[in-house]
Amino acid sequence: MSWFDVAGNGLAGAGEVTMLSRDEVRKCLTNVDPVGVVRETLADHDRGVGLLPAEAYLRWENSQGAYTRSIGMPGAVRSSYGITTIMEAGLLSAVRTAAVSAVGVDALGYGGAVSLAVVGCGAQGRMHAALLAERLPSLRKITLYDRSPEAARALAATLPGISAQVCSSAREAVSAAEIAVFTTTMDVGYVEPDWASPSALLINVSLGDLTDAAAVYIDGVDLVADNPRRPLGRLMAEGRFGRPGSTGPARPLDGTLGGILTGRHRADGVASPYVVLNPFGMGVLDVALYAAVSAQGREEGLGTVVHLG
Repeated sequence: MSWFDVAGNGLAGAGEVTMLSRDEVRKCLTNVDPVGVVRETLADHDRGVGLLPAEAYLRWENSQGAYTRSIGMPGAVRSSYGITTIMEAGLLSAVRTAAVSAVGVDALGYGGAVSLAVVGCGAQGRMHAALLAERLPSLRKITLYDRSPEAARALAATLPGISAQVCSSAREAVSAAEIAVFTTTMDVGYVEPDWASPSALLINVSLGDLTDAAAVYIDGVDLVADNPRRPLGRLMAEGRFGRPGSTGPARPLDGTLGGILTGRHRADGVASPYVVLNPFGMGVLDVALYAAVSAQGREEGLGTVVHLG
């Protein structure tokens, strides 16, 4: 008998996990309301329900010299504390992020918007365009910009029934919209205040893009404050922004989405030059959405069970 056979005797069994493919995740999502899950979880987080530890961040350059990162975002919400299902997460990450933006659109009073801009037409841009087009009943026009015109044209082709215009610059796209979503890879600001329509909502999903704002709302204060890689986190570290309700020389953030949903913070409506929503991304949102998809998968008998004992 080998040493690891001896050492392994008496260890608790590891049980089993279920694996869900992307197609199975997509099927589960047809019966899950991701916006509802995110809205409930944001409110729970504001009430102190759940656990949100610091994220684990690893950055490196790949073989092409491009910026690459791996982020571990743990969290616990209600009865979901660990991983019981292994699933394709790329789709779910895009869905979760777009769902946060959709909650923000509603909570900040932009549900009646007739025009939308998407700057950055990759996976996140496509998901935002699809979800917001479905949830904004008055939407009539979408303006699109990407450094790759082909990507913008490909996204436009997926939006039947809505006037979709591919623009030659980010400024052109943003200036035509009541809501503008930035899903680029930029980590520096370049959008000037006079680009946006007066009192527009700018959703800054990317690391950078924006240079100024009149009202700023985020999803989670602690994660932003502890992360100087985010421009807003860097501004908080420099003492230029403070937590909502704080006093002192730093300008306080206007609120969190969870605080608005629970009534602890106010959404005062339009502001000049524009309102900013910075959805940082919280692990509790991933855990809640993954748990809902996992439960739906079990209900439908989907997935491959892997026994670990």
